[in-house]
Amino acid sequence: SFNSQDDTCEDIGTGPSDSATIECKDSSFVVLSVNTVTVGDTFTVALGNAPDTDSISCAILSDSILKQTLVVDTTMLTLKDKFGSLQLESCDEQSCLVPITYTYDIRNIGDTPMEVTSVTRTRGTSTVDLIGIVEDRNVEVGESTVAREIKELDVCVNVDEETRIRVEADPPQGIPCFSEDDYELTVVVSPTSPPTDPPSPSPSDGPSPSPSDPPSPSPS
Repeated sequence: SFNSQDDTCEDIGTGPSDSATIECKDSSFVVLSVNTVTVGDTFTVALGNAPDTDSISCAILSDSILKQTLVVDTTMLTLKDKFGSLQLESCDEQSCLVPITYTYDIRNIGDTPMEVTSVTRTRGTSTVDLIGIVEDRNVEVGESTVAREIKELDVCVNVDEETRIRVEADPPQGIPCFSEDDYELTVVVSPTSPPTDPPSPSPSDGPSPSPSDPPSPSPS
């Protein structure tokens, strides 16, 4: 498999399809972390007392079967580096992933109290039921309630993402009501400017001095 640092990355059979256990050690074979994650999730490897110039070796297992081994040189890391099945998203204070809170305001603008019965969010091909995070499902006339969804946003890549929210609510009598709204989130990553050569220094030599000998006398 691919390793951004052209270091060791060896596949043993096919990669994990759902979940995997990732065990990472320093060069003295001290275990730094053991994480069981679902494919697509993030995990953290803390260097602890390992030297800053150390390297990390990781083994990826699925159902206790070794699937992949890889080595990471911690002295030359760049965000978005790839190491087989792993990708670097943050390092110390530098991070591609920032927390973002989506707040969905649900307001009763009608003339009768309503009970919120369904809140669904569609983003891309994923539709998620959010009724469980609605703060108050019973909304009086002129009042509102909210649902807050906390996610992580990757700001190291361009993002053009549309979120659609759909709410359904029932009055005490009569037919249910529903409403939909869309929100588009865009992140544009500025390209890195190429290095520029510094301007050539201005010449520092001053002008030649004027001659200092007095002129020869005229003939008498």
